[in-house]
Amino acid sequence: MEYVKFSGLLKDIADNYSSIDLARYLEERLKIQEYKAKELAERIDRSFNLEAIAEMKEKSLEFVELDRTEKRNGELKFNIYALDDISGKEFEYFLKWLFEEMEYAVELTKITADSGVDLVVSKNDEKVAVQAKRYSRNTRVPNAVILKTHGGKDVYGCSRSVVITTSFFTRHAIKDARKLGIELWDRDTLSSKIDEINQKIKDSKQKIEFPPYQGTLLKSLLNLGQTGIFIVERKDHDKYDVHRHGIRYPILSFQVRGLGTVTRCVFRIVKDKPVGEYEGHVLIKSDRHYRYGPDGESAYRQIANYLSQFV
Repeated sequence: MEYVKFSGLLKDIADNYSSIDLARYLEERLKIQEYKAKELAERIDRSFNLEAIAEMKEKSLEFVELDRTEKRNGELKFNIYALDDISGKEFEYFLKWLFEEMEYAVELTKITADSGVDLVVSKNDEKVAVQAKRYSRNTRVPNAVILKTHGGKDVYGCSRSVVITTSFFTRHAIKDARKLGIELWDRDTLSSKIDEINQKIKDSKQKIEFPPYQGTLLKSLLNLGQTGIFIVERKDHDKYDVHRHGIRYPILSFQVRGLGTVTRCVFRIVKDKPVGEYEGHVLIKSDRHYRYGPDGESAYRQIANYLSQFV
């Protein structure tokens, strides 16, 4: 019981640290003599970095306000440059999202398949074979890829083929594609398609509904995969990374201890750049004695607000 009372006292101190005289506060709160209050204040300052915790809380409020300001001044949107740092498989998942936004039904082919087809997309009774080539901007897609895609089209019963790249095509590839009736999306075409989808979302004010709060913060975070946009990956030591299709780096990390309590939560994209787990914006942290930061539905709302910029 005494530990619970002390934990509650520490929480009150942490919440008001920047605006109180700690020794005076302890003297009045605990009804103890002045010299004992000063000794206890010194012990608390040595054991708990309350100044850092108060600073973290202030930054948290600044982050929320900054996020609101950014949304008022302009919407963040996905662009072609973000695709330069992802893997080939992540590029396939990005194209899955892109075609779904274009109202296609999408099927990813098996990872072991080597037919020159990565996705099969369908709309209006037409099936289209899609080959995804995530190349660097300076590497051009050769005609061998075109020929392979043409052969793979019949394997999946498709009427036509599309080859999509983050780079450009060789002259020979463009020539063969014209002969075979294969549609080519180079870097510029793909960028234009992305801009169209961004504009469509903006014009229709389309909004992804996050899964409702599930009773605990952990259950709610694990449920983020239901959006179809986020992937929750479990790692060692009860750590989790949250990824967004099309972005190579984690955008959120959290850790669980004990009976499913989220003891650490870090936003991993700061000023539009990925950062390490210990460099990001810390929403929740813990030490040996106490857990700092929001919990439950309040924490989930702040996390959903942060993640919404990647939707």
